[in-house]
Amino acid sequence: MAVAAASCTVDVVRPDQLPAVERHMRGMLERELGGYDPALHADVDDLAGTYLDRPGHVLLVAVDAEGVLAGTASVRPGGPAPEHVPGWLAARYAAGTTGQVCRVWVDPGHRRGGVGRTLALAAIRHALAEGYDPVCLHTNASVPGALAFWRSVDEVVEVFDARPDDRWSSVHFEVDPGRVSP
Repeated sequence: MAVAAASCTVDVVRPDQLPAVERHMRGMLERELGGYDPALHADVDDLAGTYLDRPGHVLLVAVDAEGVLAGTASVRPGGPAPEHVPGWLAARYAAGTTGQVCRVWVDPGHRRGGVGRTLALAAIRHALAEGYDPVCLHTNASVPGALAFWRSVDEVVEVFDARPDDRWSSVHFEVDPGRVSP
């Protein structure tokens, strides 16, 4: 499944890459996302159990030419946790066919070179290939550049801006399969 972006290659994570992925994710959580919350980030505690050899789950990594982890993206079944979103949004994603693109996190030193977009599109294509319908995602709009990034991704449409009431500054998006090129 390897895909090239800028000077990075995107592929499904290998078990030997999990320690670097965990360091990357924990660093992103601490530096940019308000810190680790076990209720929201349990997958980071058990990357192997969450993503390896589990149908419907995938963890993608972008690795630069020097072998350094540049970013991640994942796909998991289900939508946002019902206790964190309005009832109408939880109902929209209650079907067993819903998939969610998550953890599209690019190391600051690798941004602005197409890594995030390549990871996002690889995750979206993987979710659609898995048969997920709908495919959703959300972003923390308080992270500089995050909202602008997702609004620039042609394959997604904004469905709900939870600000200012949402403590995570969440903005929710959904993939429009008709906009995704093969």
